[in-house]
Amino acid sequence: MQRISPFIDPAILEGILATALDAVIVSDAKGTIVEWNQHATITLGWERDDILGRTMESTIVPEHHRQSHVEGMTRLQQGEQARILNRRLELTARHRSGVEIPVEMAITEIGKSPDNLFIGFLRDITEQKKYEDALTRRAVEAELISTMSGAVANARSFESALTRSLDAILQLTGWPVGHAFIRPNPDPVLVPSGVWAARNANYRRLKAATEDSVFPIGIGMPGKILESGEPLWIEDISEYPEFKRQNHEFKSAFGFPLKSEGVVIAVLEFFANSETRPDEELLKTVKVLGEQLGLVVERKRQEDRQKLLVNELNHRVKNTIAIVQGIAHQTFEDDVPVEQGRETFIRRLDALASAHHLLISENWAKASITDIVTRALDGCGGSLERVRIKGRDFDVQSETAVSIALAIHELCTNAFKYGSLSVPAGRVEITWKLEKGDIPVFVFEWRELGGPPVKEPSKKGFGSRLLERGLAKSLGGRVELNFDPSGFCARFSAPLNRQDP
Repeated sequence: MQRISPFIDPAILEGILATALDAVIVSDAKGTIVEWNQHATITLGWERDDILGRTMESTIVPEHHRQSHVEGMTRLQQGEQARILNRRLELTARHRSGVEIPVEMAITEIGKSPDNLFIGFLRDITEQKKYEDALTRRAVEAELISTMSGAVANARSFESALTRSLDAILQLTGWPVGHAFIRPNPDPVLVPSGVWAARNANYRRLKAATEDSVFPIGIGMPGKILESGEPLWIEDISEYPEFKRQNHEFKSAFGFPLKSEGVVIAVLEFFANSETRPDEELLKTVKVLGEQLGLVVERKRQEDRQKLLVNELNHRVKNTIAIVQGIAHQTFEDDVPVEQGRETFIRRLDALASAHHLLISENWAKASITDIVTRALDGCGGSLERVRIKGRDFDVQSETAVSIALAIHELCTNAFKYGSLSVPAGRVEITWKLEKGDIPVFVFEWRELGGPPVKEPSKKGFGSRLLERGLAKSLGGRVELNFDPSGFCARFSAPLNRQDP
């Protein structure tokens, strides 16, 4: 090694270069690199013979720092105080490949102008930065999760919890629009929740395309997220053929799942007006958020379900009590013997209980009309071999199932006592169908054939009042009772906009 400065012994400098654990870079007052050790080669990629004689500015100083570097060297040459000497600095250096790496550097000056030298000790802190960034990200995640979880937990309802989740992500990302798909348990599909959040954005076309969308597992962006259980980012929607809702206002999208005990319960999706490159750190953050928020959102959904069930139970109990009171009042009339009234009352309660049993098996949501009719017929006594049932099966909502069951029970009981089923040759035909027109009409008919001559009763009994008032009012239609001598017929009709089979 030749002497490069009268102020430092070459042997001493050589010892420093050989034994230092960091990259050592020696430059003169003009910024020209005059020495370079093996650690500098390992760190920055330049071989010693290739870089000696080159300037710091043209090799290891990143382009966005070069102006500041030139100004600093100019101040040194003019005899001004150096701002970066004998300090620990964190900045970036340019690798020979062009990649910038984070480094920790300390610079010391040896000698006096114009023969002074600057020795820089430089260490790659890429791994340290990754660790620090990970700690920072986890701290931000923890704070964000705490804030969002608290906000979601205090929401009034499941939908409100979803809205708060969407709002928080929009605030975090600055993206303009978010929407929530929900998974109806236990089906492996996603349906739109109708819950949106927006920040001064027009999303009319996107909303219209989403309203009727159902995504099975693996289909479309929501279905892909449901299938993988992982976040998904689409940089350019137009070039992603599996994105099913094209031709709307936005260019990029990303989404992530909300999970409860490892099961996806919802998918939150977000949209940007311009093409946006994937943000890996954001995806890591929302993945953690999805795990935590999912628990809170699912708890809120369970609370809503419990409230709904309690309210439904209260409603059902009140309705049932009212029905039982009405049955008791109509059954135990002044001229009805006690034993006869007791038997009739018990049978009517059995019909009511049978309808309730069907509804309980379907969580009070609906019951099959075929099952309702069959159960009601079973409970009225006698053989049903002479009853013919014809009609396409469909589900009846809980509000009308009880009324239909009681009505069928009364019709059947009267048929066995006084009508066509009271004689061996008599029979009953039960049919329902759809009559088409400007407004389609559902028609249900009970027709008795082959029985004794029919006479219209002098006063209306419980069955007639139940049909004309209870059934017609409950189903929003019209009941016609025809006491034709050849056979009694009860006909109920309702427009499909009120009762859809």
